[in-house]
Formats: sequence, structure tokens, C-alpha cells
Amino acid sequence: MSNFNARQFIRNYLDDKLSVKQRARLETWYLLKAEESSTAEPQVDYEKLAAKLWTKILDGTSDSGEEQVNVKKIGSPYKTFISIGIAASILLIAGVSYLLLKNNNKANDRFVIAKQHDLPAGTDKAILTLSNGRAIDLNNELTGKVATEAGIEITRATDGTLVYKITNTKAKHGGFNTISTPVGGQYAVVLPDGSKVWLNARSSLKYPTIFPKSSRSVILTGEGYFEVAHLETAKGRVPFLVSVVKGNNQVEKLEVLGTHFNINAYADEPDVKSTLLEGSVNIVLNDGKTALLKPGQQAKLSNQNMQIQPADTEMAVAWKNGEFVFREDLRSAMRKVARWYDVEVVYDKSAPENLTLGGWMSRSTSISEVLNHIQLTGKVHFKLEGRRVIVSK
Repeated sequence: MSNFNARQFIRNYLDDKLSVKQRARLETWYLLKAEESSTAEPQVDYEKLAAKLWTKILDGTSDSGEEQVNVKKIGSPYKTFISIGIAASILLIAGVSYLLLKNNNKANDRFVIAKQHDLPAGTDKAILTLSNGRAIDLNNELTGKVATEAGIEITRATDGTLVYKITNTKAKHGGFNTISTPVGGQYAVVLPDGSKVWLNARSSLKYPTIFPKSSRSVILTGEGYFEVAHLETAKGRVPFLVSVVKGNNQVEKLEVLGTHFNINAYADEPDVKSTLLEGSVNIVLNDGKTALLKPGQQAKLSNQNMQIQPADTEMAVAWKNGEFVFREDLRSAMRKVARWYDVEVVYDKSAPENLTLGGWMSRSTSISEVLNHIQLTGKVHFKLEGRRVIVSK
């Protein structure tokens, strides 16, 4: 990490001021320092070292005691929560490097997935179903005009986004379109009102091709990130409503005025998580209960019981930014991996039950890069057989 100030980088990491490449550089530096230390200090007590590092991160002191990293100066409670999570990720990166390097070369050999069995990352792909039932494969080869319907034209922009353009302002009625992503796919769409929605893998969005003047309503399954366009008429703001479906059941509805938020409502997830980044969202449950979300908050819904908590916004929208951010348990992380790489995850009886992960990876890498990164913990082992990932201790 020559040519720049390491401690300043760590402070910037905690303040969330580093770019993706800079974060990766810092994490690589930790790995190199861990390797140097393992050579110079083969008798290090790794558990005591990890505890010492964690204490110093929470206390805001450096290893020398001369520099301070003030976690609390981040500001609001939810940012402090995120900062501690980031600090924990730094600690894990360093800690797992020490643990890995404790093993001999034979032990390290088991933490490798052969490249010939590798699987590539997911891509931009989806199916657009028009109101007349026609299905269009939205693959990377498709460019320009995709379809036309009453009063609208659908095109694929140069950045791959599906764009709706109103061609007849007098058109009052339109049908419904549905855009669906498969496992291993993602897509973005600009709706007729100018709102933009990113869909994660195995998700769908149903929406009218022409919104009524009084309201805008869409239906989401899976996971989506929304940037809702402000729309106002002589009668006031036009609300944007998102009906959230988990499995085959609508679980909640979000009333939006103009905002940025993420909804995770996969059928195989234990909770529905709605995370607000900007603006305001009112969540309405099926039983009539409501909750108003503020920026930096997350609503976690489980069996119609809702809890409002500080949000780890970086982790919530990592997929939309092309990243994996692992600050969660192993099984939660592997559900993300399964959806993005189109694999089945099988757990051996020896697989760890309560392994918490931390760290960052690009979603553009192959599956071997991600699995080998997780294996650095030394607590879990993966075996890739076709499209099956077998997890064991």
C-alpha cells in the first residue's frame, strides 16, 4: 500500500468515502499484510489478535494508539450501524487471512475451485410480455425499437434499459405489460411516467402501458430498486403504488410520493425488506396497519409483523450497483449466489449452521471467485458439480 496513506484510507473506508476500486485495494492490502505477518510471526494467537483489532475499531483507536478512527462522527444512527458493519468487514478480511495462512499448503489446496468447472456471472436478460400475450426475449442482441402498442413505443436504449415513450398523449386506455427476469438475469426499465425500475434475478414487474392521471400502480415479485418520477397534476401529486407479492400472496403495498427505495420480497427469504434511501414511503399491510419510512430506514415484514430498523443501505442496493456485499449469515449469502449464477445449493450435514460472513465482491466475476472468497474463512468448503454447489465444513 505504498504511495498513499494507509490510515487515511481506513478512515475513508469507515466514512464510506472510497470508490469500489479503492475498497478492493484496501482489502488486498490487508491480505498482503496478513501474509507478511504470518511469515514473521508464526506463533500469533489469532483469536486474541482478532479481539484486539475489534476492540480498537470500536474504541476508534489505531494499533499504535496515536491515530483515531471516530466511528461515531458518521452522524445518524443508521450510518453508525453501517460503519460498524464496514469495520467488521475489514476485521473479517484481515482475520480470515490470518486463519487461512495458519494452514499448511495442503490445507490451502482444498480452497480452490477448478476453472474448467467455473460458471459465469448473470447478464442483462428478461422476457417482456405485451398486453396481447406476445413474449419478447430481451437479450443483449436486441437494440432499437422493440414493440409498439396503443399510444406508446418501446425501445431498448444503448445502455440496455427498456424505455417506454408515449406517442399519443390522447390515448386513455392501455393494457398491462410484464417484464420478468430469470435466474441469472437482471434488467432495467423506464416506465411511461419516467420512473426507473431495476429488477434483480428471478423477479417480475407488472405495469400499465398508460398510467391513469389519478394514480400509478405496479405489481412486484422478487426484488426491485425504484427511482420514482415526481408527477403532479392540477389536483396535486400523483401517488405511485407498489403492490408487493411474495409467493402467490400480496403482502403489503407501498404508497410513494417520489423517492428511491429497494424491495426484497423473494419467496425463499424469511422476511420482506423495504429499504428507503430518499424521499418518503408509507407501507400499508393487509390488516390495515401502516408505517411511514424515513430515509435510512428499513421495514422488515415477517408474517404480517413489521419491524422498523436502521438500514444497511449499501448492502440493500449492492446488487443494483453490481456488487455482492456480505454482512450476513452463510445461507443468506448463498441464496444470492444461487439466484445470480443459476445454481442449486445443497448443504452437507457437516455444513456450518451459524457462520457470519463479511466482505465485498463484484457481481461480474465468475462463481469460483465468489466461492473461493467465502472459503477464505476456513470454516466452509464448496464443491461445484455442474450447477450444484455442495456446501460442507
